[in-house]
Amino acid sequence: MIELRQLRYFVTIVDAGSLTRAAELLYVAQPALSQQLAALESNVNAKLLNRSSKGIKPTEAGLAMYKHAQAVLKLVADTKGVVRTPEAGVSGRVRLGIPATIAGILIAPLVDYLRDTRPGIILEVYENPSSYLAPQLLEQRVDLSLLVDSIPGSGLIASPLLSENLYFVHHRDNHPLGKPTDVTLDEIQNIPLVLPTRSTTLRQLIDNAFNARGIEPTVVAETSSMQTLLTLVAHSSVGTFQTIAAVRSHKDGRKLIASLIQPLMVRRLFLAYSKYAALSDAAVQVHAVIMDLAKNLVTAGHWPGAILQTNHAMIN
Repeated sequence: MIELRQLRYFVTIVDAGSLTRAAELLYVAQPALSQQLAALESNVNAKLLNRSSKGIKPTEAGLAMYKHAQAVLKLVADTKGVVRTPEAGVSGRVRLGIPATIAGILIAPLVDYLRDTRPGIILEVYENPSSYLAPQLLEQRVDLSLLVDSIPGSGLIASPLLSENLYFVHHRDNHPLGKPTDVTLDEIQNIPLVLPTRSTTLRQLIDNAFNARGIEPTVVAETSSMQTLLTLVAHSSVGTFQTIAAVRSHKDGRKLIASLIQPLMVRRLFLAYSKYAALSDAAVQVHAVIMDLAKNLVTAGHWPGAILQTNHAMIN
């Protein structure tokens, strides 16, 4: 008989990519974890994982089991909410995918608002590079996700949230262009840059802009961390590209100067979910809260540089 414990262990192994890491996350001895995995494979009469020097990957059967196990565990987690009293309000866990540049602005007020108005909802935040977020959503590893620019051709329902202009960012004390209000890519071309890695949609936007001009940036370093990106700029003589909100929220933001790029480089933010997975009541509530909260933050000036977009859903 399949046990919920086996399903939880299996999902954790796939997410972690290794038995050792999964054992650490679950606080379970690795031999015991391997034993439960073997029992699960025996129960379903199929090999669920392939092991290699690069880690663990699910087989075709394992991927099907992974999606099914996630659905089962989510149902179990939401069971308490099914029998809630009217006074108790909506309850349950909601998994939210989000890029780092947005997390620094949105997560704190979102958690505070949910705690005050919907205490039965527990938010699970999964911060990842932007290009990972759509696949994560399509694989139903999260319920909702904030996607930047790139929306897959099918499988998602996405609501436009806002747009942000990109700025050229440099240390204010050694700015090679004399602290201009606006800059062009031609002026930036020969300035040493630290850029986001190619796993981010921000990097794709930057590369596309340079390619359209027929020029190449002078890249000296890359990082997947927005915090590291701005820290490097604040403590060296390199520049980068970022939104004004990310610059102002960084601990070294006062050391930096941000110049608007001309022609404008714009990134767009969407709130999305899979059209193949029914949202729980809790997820529906969180979706509505994020839409309203983003509007309030922009209107109140707490999301600098953001421009609200039309909030009708796009079905892909």
